[in-house]
Amino acid sequence: MAAKRVTYHHGNLRAALIEASLEIIEEKGVRALTLREIGTRVGVSRMAAYRHFADKADLVSAIGEAGFSQFADALEEARRSVPEDPVARLEAMALAYVRFAAAHRAHFEVMFSPESRPNDLHAEKDPPPKDSAGERAFAILEETIREAQERGQVRQGNSEELARLVWAMVHGLSVLRLEPDLSENGAGTKFTRYCAEVLGSGLAPR
Repeated sequence: MAAKRVTYHHGNLRAALIEASLEIIEEKGVRALTLREIGTRVGVSRMAAYRHFADKADLVSAIGEAGFSQFADALEEARRSVPEDPVARLEAMALAYVRFAAAHRAHFEVMFSPESRPNDLHAEKDPPPKDSAGERAFAILEETIREAQERGQVRQGNSEELARLVWAMVHGLSVLRLEPDLSENGAGTKFTRYCAEVLGSGLAPR
């Protein structure tokens, strides 16, 4: 199948380069990205691409940051959509997480690729800046748990460690896609809600 040609309007080359990159990632994975192929798809020289991105790592970082920004927005919207019930909030956020992963596969791959800096959440070496989108996404989850602890709705303990536990479980659901139907009454939605219920029971005060 022939590669899709990405078109762009004058002055919007950066966005077109990112769009072409996402298409390549969906087809071949993030490791297959090259500025030469991206430029070819858009119809510009490799040097034109270098005027917007210093190298492939710079491009991957921009894609990952944009993905985490959208992801954080989705988590925040889910958190605000339900009453201040920790189990209901975790369920809504878990669904937002797995649905984002399914709908934005290329972004999701880059976000959690070793080549993407935002993946190093809370790493001891070279952590992301505090204002990064990746840090914001984690902070939304950690804050949700911490607020529930303050109200006596979630067990006491290190809120960051508990947030990592929740993140790890929901990320596993997103990657494994054991039940891919995420429609309102789909098997994937029901399974995610079940996992959130079990997780909520484990987080309950003792």
